[in-house]
Amino acid sequence: MKRLTIILTIVFIAITSCQDKLDEYAMNPNAPAVASAPLLLSATEVSTFAAQTGDIARVTSLFDQHVAGTNFQYATYARYIYNEGDVLNNWQTIYAGALINAKTLLDTYGAGSPYYDGIGKILYAINLGTATDLWGDVPDTDGFNGKEGSYSVKYDTQEQIIARIQTMLDEAIADFAKTPSDNLFVPANDDIIFGGNILFWKRAAYIVKARYANRLSQIDPAGSANQALTFLAAADLTAKETGDMKALFFNVNTNFNQWAAFQSNRGGYIQMGEVFINLMKAGNDPRLPFFATKDAAGGYSGTPVNDQVTVSTSKFGPGIASNTSPLPMVTYSEAKFIEAEANLRLGNAGAAAAAYNEAIKASLRSVTGAEDPTFVANFASATSVTLQQIITQKYIALFTQIEPYNDWRRTGFPVLVPNSNGQPPQIPLRFPTSIDERLYNPQAVVTNDLSVPVWWDK
Repeated sequence: MKRLTIILTIVFIAITSCQDKLDEYAMNPNAPAVASAPLLLSATEVSTFAAQTGDIARVTSLFDQHVAGTNFQYATYARYIYNEGDVLNNWQTIYAGALINAKTLLDTYGAGSPYYDGIGKILYAINLGTATDLWGDVPDTDGFNGKEGSYSVKYDTQEQIIARIQTMLDEAIADFAKTPSDNLFVPANDDIIFGGNILFWKRAAYIVKARYANRLSQIDPAGSANQALTFLAAADLTAKETGDMKALFFNVNTNFNQWAAFQSNRGGYIQMGEVFINLMKAGNDPRLPFFATKDAAGGYSGTPVNDQVTVSTSKFGPGIASNTSPLPMVTYSEAKFIEAEANLRLGNAGAAAAAYNEAIKASLRSVTGAEDPTFVANFASATSVTLQQIITQKYIALFTQIEPYNDWRRTGFPVLVPNSNGQPPQIPLRFPTSIDERLYNPQAVVTNDLSVPVWWDK
């Protein structure tokens, strides 16, 4: 297996996909054969955008019925026919793209530049988290030891992976406690996401820590809730949605928003899903025209889950699918939804309701630019809330992200009816093992039964 060739190809794609931006950064004149810290950071961020907002996000949004597959391979996925060959590119986007870029950044510049080290560890943790959420047991500690012609890499358990994520994020937070003078290189414009704002990176680390504490709600209900709240209390959330971590895109044809590019190049493959659109219509949700376009009849509609033909329904909207639309990855709204759920689990009804209300209002501000008074009165003025309310509103707010699929598996909300034409008629609970892992890695943990839950999904 020509693993090195694959890695270099994807690193090249990650870099050139944002070339207009990256041309601003020079190679290290003292080591011209080694990519500079700024170039590696930018490449790591761009490859993270690909992993977090590309095909993985579309497929998980199809499984949790935000969208519907209506043609070609997405019509097949909509019938839950999703096999080891279908996930090959997604596996490589994470491992041979985002993770190898992050690891190269850490190995090359992490020791002397703690700010680059901290950012690299956060990006690594986010992408490793996506891998374990979708595949369960995955490579990490031995994940990059494969040699040309020899590809035998052991898998770590999901429990070990999540512990590793928490450790890496702790190390990142410790890195950010250092002063600029402790760094050989300090990130600036090469940090596409935050422009070198270390306080925002520290905040993101704590929110991701809370995400993975809360992920264990079925493993340790009270302990996971207390941990999540501890992490959120340590996060500086005063900037609210201004400090959100988003994938950013530039108005050049090699770096368009991936939802927009997909809709432009493969129109008709995916439409908006009936469940999602009806949920928003029922609440007169002001985010609807941002998330969806008008349908052929001039209104808003979604394609039913068991309909792989109808394409006259709404498509992706301008708020999430214009060429330069930013896409959320780690947000203040998510943090407040986690806070609401954790408090509810601990019996803190008032705190749960207050966090829930703020989570919805934050999403409204982020998506539409303002809080709609009528919607706030009807949906964000609660004095008590249920888990179903929290997760359903989070499902709306986090559209285009992978998190709603994780939440649905973990909680069963929103309540979804599987495609009756599915083969079998059961919403997948995981991604299958990639074909290259089964064929070339004798230590791979191979699971191709999509009904087998991952460890945290009890």
